[in-house]
Amino acid sequence: MASFSPDRVAGVLLGQAAGDALGAGYEFTTPPPDRPIRMKGGGAFGWEPGEWTDDTQMAICIAESAATGRLDAVEVARRFLDWYAGHPRDVGSQTSAALSGAPSPEVLPDSARRHHQRNPRATGNGSLMRTAPVALAYLGDADGIAGAAREISDLTHAHPDCGDACVLWCLAIDRAVRDGGFELAGGLEWLPAERRDRWADLIRQAEADPPSGFKPNGYVVSALQAAWSAITHTPIPEEEPCRHLQDTLVAAVRIGGDTDTVAAIAGALLGARWGASAVPLVWKRQLHGWPGYEARDLVRLAVVVTRKGKPDSSGWPSAPDLLPYYEAHNPAPPKAVPLPSDPGVILGNVHAAPHTDADVIVSLCRMGAKALRTGHRHVDVLLVDDDAPDANPNLAFILRDTADAIASWRQNGETVFIHCVHAQSRTPTMGVAYLMRRFGVGAEGALAETKKALGAVPWNQGFVEALGRIPPAIPASPSG
Repeated sequence: MASFSPDRVAGVLLGQAAGDALGAGYEFTTPPPDRPIRMKGGGAFGWEPGEWTDDTQMAICIAESAATGRLDAVEVARRFLDWYAGHPRDVGSQTSAALSGAPSPEVLPDSARRHHQRNPRATGNGSLMRTAPVALAYLGDADGIAGAAREISDLTHAHPDCGDACVLWCLAIDRAVRDGGFELAGGLEWLPAERRDRWADLIRQAEADPPSGFKPNGYVVSALQAAWSAITHTPIPEEEPCRHLQDTLVAAVRIGGDTDTVAAIAGALLGARWGASAVPLVWKRQLHGWPGYEARDLVRLAVVVTRKGKPDSSGWPSAPDLLPYYEAHNPAPPKAVPLPSDPGVILGNVHAAPHTDADVIVSLCRMGAKALRTGHRHVDVLLVDDDAPDANPNLAFILRDTADAIASWRQNGETVFIHCVHAQSRTPTMGVAYLMRRFGVGAEGALAETKKALGAVPWNQGFVEALGRIPPAIPASPSG
């Protein structure tokens, strides 16, 4: 089985959902340029803050089919029809026309073709918005990606432009996951020869013109161009390159129009490039949606897809509970100690996690698929106890962003439990980062307080170096 970065793999679904939920509250509008873009919910369909829309809902249908070990178009069609039977709040008109005309999964493509014959110019963006999991199901197999992307698109969108766009975007996601590059034109050779020049011109136009020029964007071509233009025109920050993800998603929403879909399309590719670790934690905590998932469920699902449904030796990511594994392989008494400067932040090990009464649980190690406690928000910030440069992508950003999120929760009166397996390296690292960002404490003072409370300081040299790259002061208004 080929090995791919779990962070980039998970970033595909998480980045899509983040863009989707960010844009949901602005759909069919053009946000004023002087107002911040927030994951505020509302919009035309009354979404909750952080709730993803039909874009991600349909992507989940595809991913859950692929998570069985094989992506089958008939099974995807069945899942689409089951989803549609539940009366989702928002369904695109072209998608609805195909689904409503199909009495069974096997004939869904026929229903889409009949709609296309009646409406030959119908080229909605409804298949492009959901296509990202196809890339995960066939990572490294360009022919497999191209064939499946078109087949899954054709279930509801029979126009060739829709299939072409899905092929191009899925191949770009594959490239980004495998080697961290942004390239869209590289997929042109998997399109029919007679359509390649046209798509090459459309891609060049997106790279030349500003994002604001691609509206209306409810059509597949303009939606793809809007997403690609936002990606290519948004500068990559020198100090924190992975902030390109959130900056680009904000830029995509500011285009206006079909804001959730353009940002969802862009988010899938951005997540593939920058990883799940680039999605701000305050967004991750808000993210949720059909079928009752949170951000951590999307991470699990994406990794299961690429692993063809097979977990690792610990049972991750599909096992409901990894605590039995940790108790067998890393036995220790529960440990949970408050920080002296802020007793509302508790540092501990995995064995104390099920017993905490904290409002928010921040897991720095791999955990099971189910949340630890009902009614408590559980967020994952996966760190690896390895000081190799590529072991923890975006490490300084993760530490700063997580510390800032914890600070914002504390300012709202919420208690936070932070843990890894042993509370010997990852947990004290996060404690140090929090003290630096929340209270402006220097690294030396933060290390001393953390050691006094926990009896441990970071031993991982990569963590120590990353702490040295984050400024010891929290911004006045944390993002999110």
